[in-house]
Amino acid sequence: MIARILSGLIGVLMLLNCLWWILDPSTAAEGLAMPLLEGSGSNSQIGDFTAFFFTAGLFACIGAYRAEHIWLYPTISLIGSAAFFRSYAVVAHGSDPLVSTIIIEIIMSAILIICVVLMKRAQQINEEKYST
Repeated sequence: MIARILSGLIGVLMLLNCLWWILDPSTAAEGLAMPLLEGSGSNSQIGDFTAFFFTAGLFACIGAYRAEHIWLYPTISLIGSAAFFRSYAVVAHGSDPLVSTIIIEIIMSAILIICVVLMKRAQQINEEKYST
């Protein structure tokens, strides 16, 4: 049950970020320490970030609702790789580190990995219970 709650909360947070990008992209961009770009750049920025948060949120919520760990992997991949590539940008390209954001992404990925383990364990218990 805790795995469903935690993954659902992360999913809702991601979907709220998605909604923020839909309704007020300029403030959403500021929340990620960047300006809203202009012209074609804003189209890519708004489209990509909205898609990122929508996909991460949707799959986490589906995983929580169905209590099936397989649905959490896309969210883990998106959030975990964001933390990794933010760190890469600091090392390889000298960008300013967004330490708080990287930490949040690592924590959320770790929580989702724990949710996967808990959901797998619950599934195994249910299978053993009903197979005997």
